[in-house]
Amino acid sequence: MSLIHDSLSKCQAVVGALCIVAVIATVPVPFVTAGGLPPGLVGPAISGVEIPSVKMETIDHQSLKAEDLAKPTGPGTAGPMRFAIGLESSISPANSGRWDRLSDGWDLWRVEIDAPGALSLNLRIEDLNLPAGATLWFHDPTGAQVHGPYTQADRDSHGGLSTPIVLGDRLVVEVAAAPGRASDVRLVISSVYHGYRVFGEEHTHAKRGDCNINVVCPEGDAWRDQIRSVARYTVQIDGRGYLCTGTLMNNTAEDGRALFLTADHCDVRADNANTVVVYWNYQSPNCDDLAGGSLSQNQSGTTFLSTWDWDNGSDFTLLELDTVPDLSFNVYYAGWDASGQTPQSATGIHHPSGHEKSLSFENDPLTTIWGSHWKVNDWDLGTTEPGSSGSCLFDQSNGLCIGTLSGGYAACGNDLEDWFGQIDKSWTGDGTPDSRLSDHLDPLSLGVTTLEGRNPSGSGPSIQWLIPAAASAPGFGSSNWKTQIGVANPTASAVTASLYFVAKGAPWPGVMLPGTHSIPAGGALYIDDPLADSSPTSGLMYVSVSSAEAVVSTRTYNLGEMGSTYGQGIPGIPLDTVQSSSSVILPLVHSERNVFHTNVGIVQTSAGSLLVRMTIHAPSGAIVATKNYSQTSAFNQINNVFADMGVGGHAVEGGWIKVELLAGSPAFWTTYASVVDDLTGDPTYVGPVVR
Repeated sequence: MSLIHDSLSKCQAVVGALCIVAVIATVPVPFVTAGGLPPGLVGPAISGVEIPSVKMETIDHQSLKAEDLAKPTGPGTAGPMRFAIGLESSISPANSGRWDRLSDGWDLWRVEIDAPGALSLNLRIEDLNLPAGATLWFHDPTGAQVHGPYTQADRDSHGGLSTPIVLGDRLVVEVAAAPGRASDVRLVISSVYHGYRVFGEEHTHAKRGDCNINVVCPEGDAWRDQIRSVARYTVQIDGRGYLCTGTLMNNTAEDGRALFLTADHCDVRADNANTVVVYWNYQSPNCDDLAGGSLSQNQSGTTFLSTWDWDNGSDFTLLELDTVPDLSFNVYYAGWDASGQTPQSATGIHHPSGHEKSLSFENDPLTTIWGSHWKVNDWDLGTTEPGSSGSCLFDQSNGLCIGTLSGGYAACGNDLEDWFGQIDKSWTGDGTPDSRLSDHLDPLSLGVTTLEGRNPSGSGPSIQWLIPAAASAPGFGSSNWKTQIGVANPTASAVTASLYFVAKGAPWPGVMLPGTHSIPAGGALYIDDPLADSSPTSGLMYVSVSSAEAVVSTRTYNLGEMGSTYGQGIPGIPLDTVQSSSSVILPLVHSERNVFHTNVGIVQTSAGSLLVRMTIHAPSGAIVATKNYSQTSAFNQINNVFADMGVGGHAVEGGWIKVELLAGSPAFWTTYASVVDDLTGDPTYVGPVVR
């Protein structure tokens, strides 16, 4: 599936130019802007053009919530958690929206869907045909949330597409088609799903219970791998939108097949499995928050494999994702235990009420109930809620999945029970391949009853290394900025590395650069100017390496006609366990007009916004200037920060800067300074010191 963004990029290069890429070849290249944005958000030829709107009927949220509260509870009565109502439609380029001709000859179709009062919107598209080069996008009117580009390759098994959530009550759909191909575009928006709860609820009382434990809290440290295997998903059933929790599972072939385990009562079947949308890493960035999760890492479409219902069995369903999760999602394939040995303690990882991922702990032995389910008598820490259904229960002794959540009475403020369908019972199921797990989780017929989890690489934990600044762009005169990447592998085994880039002004997680690189034992990876194909550009990079022992570093320098100095070495920052501080110090900065200037970069490794206060100090300690900076992207660099803060005429040698996080909750953030010699263009990197 395509990369997803959820904040607006200005595609700003080092030289400050707005860049749009739309190359036309014999086989048209898909229309993708350099910042990964739909052309309707950046194309100057269509700015100010009003987009025709289709208005949907108004929905009574309170009556729908009352229906939800009136549903029966107890064994065998549970179902998935409803969050949206599907409104039938027949919106298509043939009857709605408008086509516009772009300056490069491409054609752009756009329509706005207006659903008054909706907290969220998502769509079901049928009869989807995108000719070669065409791209499909979905975004809110401001461009703060963007999903795409989708191409013909993203169609599901039914020839359509179910889209991820856009928060709010207005949604823009657009298609870019190569010259002469607009008439070949087909799509019909058959349903508009109007969200009335969960997504977009702002108030704390509308969120899950406050006894839930965020997975980023210290209690989750022993479960970092398993946490990455759990996802929240939505599914469309009979014109309604529902959500549950599921887990990515390993199999004995250990081939990375994307098997996804959930509950039968979540009602995913062969005829609607294609409508499933899975959201990875939807979790609060801070331990104490009840919000802040990002919807950006998602994928659409699954295939139904097997199930065993509640009435007769263990209440499980196994799906296969239509595509393997993107490497940048950093998922984990959970292990399983089908031995049937009674766990002495257990941990649940799930999405309570459909909200950010949480933990629950039972520190006492489980018991068996109804001959098919593990019973958690009461949770010692945390709880489960509607929306947690289908989530794995993990044995604390080995970290393996032993059951899937069927239901229960547990909630914040009580000591009541929950029930999990046992993996060992689901293993043989009802005796047929489409009613048991063994055919799929043990495709090699090894007869094993336990299997450890694995990373996608299969060679140990993947570690992401942040490179705070990178560039490939014209510099002073005829010189050029370049970044070089080095990955050293001191281990006795080969490792793999994948490179990702987030352009200035673009949201996390950015785009994966071509190629997955193999590094031999004791060897190194060296790449000169990995951003050359995007030049001119600047931003941050990160490298996902399949070994915790590999080391990443870079240098950025300015190559001129007379050669260059070595430039600035920028060491990578491992992001496996590090957490950001609220305050950092840049201990050495300079400013003197036409001699030195200082640039300051601000980086965050999650979607959303942050606000920092920057204070320049002279060597004496005197405050030279203070200014607040707001940032909605992953990377921003303030060039000549002294001038930007209104003190460009001050000569300060050996000063220092304090940067404080005032608002926002990024998973990790940092800052750096680059002191540049105005004569040679040679930079010096000043790393931050955490305070």
